[in-house]
Amino acid sequence: MELELSNIQGLVITGYRYLTATRYLFLTIEAPTAAREWLSGVAARITTETRRQKGSAGPNAVVNVAFTYDGLQALGVPADSLKTFPPEFIDGMANRASMLGDIGDSAPANWLVGGPQSRIDLLVFLYAESAKALDELGQGLAMPQGLREIYRQDASFSEHEPFGFKDGISQPGLEGSPIDALPGQSVVKAGEFLLGYENEYGETPTMPTIAQSVDGTTYLQGNPSQPDRRDLGRNGSYMVVRKLVQDVANFRNFFEQEAKKENAPDIEVAKVRLASKCVGRWPSGAPLVLAPNEDKSDLGDPSRNNLFDFMTNDQWGFSCPIGSHIRRANPRDSLLPNPISSLTEMKRHRIIRRARSFGAPLAQGSAQPPTSDSEQGIMFVALNADFEQQFEFIQRNWINGTAFGGLFTEKDPILGDGGHVFTIPERPVRRSINDIPRFVTNRGGGYFFLPGINALRFLATLT
Repeated sequence: MELELSNIQGLVITGYRYLTATRYLFLTIEAPTAAREWLSGVAARITTETRRQKGSAGPNAVVNVAFTYDGLQALGVPADSLKTFPPEFIDGMANRASMLGDIGDSAPANWLVGGPQSRIDLLVFLYAESAKALDELGQGLAMPQGLREIYRQDASFSEHEPFGFKDGISQPGLEGSPIDALPGQSVVKAGEFLLGYENEYGETPTMPTIAQSVDGTTYLQGNPSQPDRRDLGRNGSYMVVRKLVQDVANFRNFFEQEAKKENAPDIEVAKVRLASKCVGRWPSGAPLVLAPNEDKSDLGDPSRNNLFDFMTNDQWGFSCPIGSHIRRANPRDSLLPNPISSLTEMKRHRIIRRARSFGAPLAQGSAQPPTSDSEQGIMFVALNADFEQQFEFIQRNWINGTAFGGLFTEKDPILGDGGHVFTIPERPVRRSINDIPRFVTNRGGGYFFLPGINALRFLATLT
């Protein structure tokens, strides 16, 4: 099925890498009428991906909009329609925190936004070429008094995340996208990320609907299986947003201390090697599977950095440990019972990441703990059509799963909640890193619905 690009918010198709400045505006709806009037005007400015012709420039300023369950309720979406949304979305991320590993410092009580102290209704994404252009874009949106900003986060596109490793490498390709897939990039059915399209099960996922009697417009299409209802979800997606604070100083210090235990002649080289074993890639993005002994920047190039499988190249993890972050986040062909079934199963649990970094980089060599105004990390944004089978599955079974790959005492060494072991297979004796601290803390966010353009127009007409 051909993608209806003019009706899809552009964030699904592209990460706007060429627009380096980003702002996330978290809002609460206090006056629904004013909010709907504002939305009516903004809907015309939402950036889609009808898309520039290949080789031509994209827009120099971008606006995308997403809603929480509370936000849809505040806008006036009827109760019988709200019930058609998936239970994970209705619950919200804070109510599913313990299952996601958001405990201790990452628990909702400690969140800056989205926790019990702040209700998010609406999230506005702004992308621009510079900080100045970003401010001008924000001023041009003219938020009414009925929309109250409760939190904002500025971020920027960076090739490397704060720990120093190349980021955003292993993304799935989207079937029907105008963007060509890169070498080694798996192409996944559009229905894994967009509502209204066939997914990897050969099915069109259930989508939210609204009674035909409520829709006095021609914006929404009829639902084939329910003649008295219209599709509210078509060309939309579900979104996970998490403000992940990274303790860069602790990360550097921990691996330096581990390197010293090896009595290595070059502590810095040994430190980078151990950290790379936990990540599964070198800082350049070169995969350990293809470059097990040293970083090779040419293998970090997008034309080469995904040209590998684990079972084919490194079944036992002697190059890239089985418990490393990249194997947990994307096991590729390594799931039982065999590589072919693994690759099929993998396509049912992928997410599209649209992450951006925030905070000033910590000076090289510095090991000073962060203060509240010097935090750095990633605004993690993930798109999927099924929270439970995609983002939550990855988080529960692979990132925090202690049974992953037969490793019964381990969690993800980078994103795990700390206090666990990480095993590095080596000959003749394996190496274990013990009591890995928590390097990444979730400071808030939520589950969102990213509507199609026609659905946005319809939402603006509610009364």
